[in-house]
Amino acid sequence: MIIVLIRLLVFSIVFPYQFTIEHDFGKIISNSIEYENPFLGGFNKPKIQWTDWNNDGFVDLFLLDEDGHIRYFLNENQNYILQSTKFLDLSNILWFFIYDFDNDSNYEIITSSTLYPGGVSYYRYNIDGLIYISEIIDNNNNYLDIDESMVPTFADIDGDGDLDLFSGNIIGTLNFFENVGYNNNNVPIFNLESNYWQEIYIVGQSRHGSSAISFIDLDNDSDLDLSWGDYFQQSLYIVWNIGDQLNPHMDNDNIISQFPYENPVNTAGLNLPSFIDIDNDSDNDLFVTTLSGAYGYQLTNNFMYYENVDNNYLLQTNNFIETIDLLSDVNPKFVDIDFDGDLDLFVGTNYDPSSFPWIGKIIFYENIGIDLDNNPIWEMHTNDFIDLDLGNNLFPEFIDIDYDNDLDLFIGNYNGVIHYFENIGTVYNQNFEYNGTIENIDIQGYSAPEFIDIDNDDDYDLLLGSIDGNIYFYENVGSKYDFDFDLQSTNYNNINVNSRSTILSVDIDFDNDEDLLIGSGNNNIFYYNNLGDGNNPQFELTSDFTFPYLGNNISLDYYESCEQTGFISGISTGGMYFTSIKTDFQGDINNDNSINIFDIIILVESVLNGENISVFDINFDCVLDISDIIELINLILST
Repeated sequence: MIIVLIRLLVFSIVFPYQFTIEHDFGKIISNSIEYENPFLGGFNKPKIQWTDWNNDGFVDLFLLDEDGHIRYFLNENQNYILQSTKFLDLSNILWFFIYDFDNDSNYEIITSSTLYPGGVSYYRYNIDGLIYISEIIDNNNNYLDIDESMVPTFADIDGDGDLDLFSGNIIGTLNFFENVGYNNNNVPIFNLESNYWQEIYIVGQSRHGSSAISFIDLDNDSDLDLSWGDYFQQSLYIVWNIGDQLNPHMDNDNIISQFPYENPVNTAGLNLPSFIDIDNDSDNDLFVTTLSGAYGYQLTNNFMYYENVDNNYLLQTNNFIETIDLLSDVNPKFVDIDFDGDLDLFVGTNYDPSSFPWIGKIIFYENIGIDLDNNPIWEMHTNDFIDLDLGNNLFPEFIDIDYDNDLDLFIGNYNGVIHYFENIGTVYNQNFEYNGTIENIDIQGYSAPEFIDIDNDDDYDLLLGSIDGNIYFYENVGSKYDFDFDLQSTNYNNINVNSRSTILSVDIDFDNDEDLLIGSGNNNIFYYNNLGDGNNPQFELTSDFTFPYLGNNISLDYYESCEQTGFISGISTGGMYFTSIKTDFQGDINNDNSINIFDIIILVESVLNGENISVFDINFDCVLDISDIIELINLILST
């Protein structure tokens, strides 16, 4: 009783644990390809820029995804380390450009405006962070107007030492905004000089398209040529500059329509070119990201790298950041399906376009061991674990629902029902027999099941996430051996996260009761702390934990091993992130910035309960036992 009271006191003053996206967590082998960093999310219509942000001589990668946030990857000797999924808190932007416009040795960032459609915003970065300065205007104090479907660029086209602005038109021409100086706030002024620059007309009279453009000296004649990706072009146009550095001359007679010459780009259309010497061999390599145009949506294999080898651009990969990308909404689940003591990975997908009809599938990745850094390795066992048409947006959940000591399978889907597969095999030789959908459960859109004994009556009840953001509560009014779910609430605990609720029940604050993490459709994870106990749960929305930005349509599952403790998150762009739970320093179990008797009490209780939580493993031997208690006592005595 004393231990319980002290523990409650400890967690009433606990500081938040740190939640960190792990760049190097785990490997996945799929179709003979080994993915070194599979849990970095998927990319939908990525827009990229290369900038040496930390001035270390290596260009870093900035990637704006369709969700309107910029991901920042630090270049460490050609290894790109994810630093931020929401760079400088920029959001809801359509394009961006990083450059030192005012020559003050600090970067400025120009983006699409969040205030005015078609407008352009100017930010300044310094030691205080990113500061919004103003909208960019012309000499007549008019806001700029750029078609929001275009990807503009900046280039010193006239050799006067400043960057001019270019943007495409829907009819296939170019807008030219000349840089004519700076205002009193040292913000550049751009005047529209032409909407038919150089009389370039990419598409025919009967067609029009969006454009993504970049300037580069491709023929090494000291002037800038134009690389152009168009909505109706599966490759890249190159418009040659037959003028000079100060007087450019481009026209329709000097265009090639398939680039690179050998193995040209061939995608769904609207390709964004980017040239950079990525390998430091004194020539510019080519990167192409596909924004998807007239020839469909290309939501995977859309980040191509062409190495420049003696002025020939050779394709090296179409997935430069090697992440597992499953098109759109994914729902991951960890479970030891083969009872070999490690966690396997199942992923429910929204749809699979490789075969018709485009239905969701359950992918099974078997845990085959650990690497030299003690990170787990998963290998794809099958990409269709069930081999049935169960609709779209499949959400798997494994639980021994009938208490026969083997795992049964439930699958929610986009239609709002739950499919039930009874395991009529054994623990080690599963045989999942389809028993149809669960009677009386149909929430008319997107069912995300989570089983929990919410009333502590020794059987599993059901919490169900939904498309409207509510939580449905179904009480098991049957028995532990023969379930019967009865709807008790369509708005359990008054929880509503506006859209696409998913549920993870986990003791995230390690106080011996189940809390709720609720994923949502709009970028957030909500933490509902259980202020009650196992017999009488009382969930309250709190801000005790700060989660990193992950993306839209978040689905969650918990992961715990001797090496890592945290959770995996599936997102709308078809990828996954792993977020670890850590303390500030070794031995501070309750994260109150001190190691003391309270930490010992919690550790002793965890050892007695047979828990094996990595953040409690003081001596890092992957076992919670008396040796950890001794190590913690020694740490306290030494300080």
